[in-house]
Amino acid sequence: MIILAIDTSCDDTCVALLEAKNSRFKILANIVSSQVKIHQKWGGVVPTLAKREHQKNLPIIFKKALKKAKSASRRTKIGLVAVTIGPGLEPCLWTGVNFAKDLAKKLTLKIIPINHIEAHILANWIRPIGS
Repeated sequence: MIILAIDTSCDDTCVALLEAKNSRFKILANIVSSQVKIHQKWGGVVPTLAKREHQKNLPIIFKKALKKAKSASRRTKIGLVAVTIGPGLEPCLWTGVNFAKDLAKKLTLKIIPINHIEAHILANWIRPIGS
């Protein structure tokens, strides 16, 4: 099964596609759009600005992730959507959740909520791209 993972918990817009097979996971694509330069002049992350950037970036990096996953694996049919629900900046989190909900509705897929901190810990057991 191919899992679409979306994270918009702060100032990075992240989309990954993972292949789940026999309780093992392989990263097919992992695209990150950083907002560091945008927020730099403010001395920190501005939640409403980060939200706007997520809204702009999500469709773009979603398409990039699909393209990259297609070159890594012939299968790119998404079977499940995973999205970060916290902790994070509320306007940013809602942007990712709404994108995930819209996509899941269009593709008739289930959504699973993901804890951002737990995901960082569990990511240590995922095989890197190309391995």
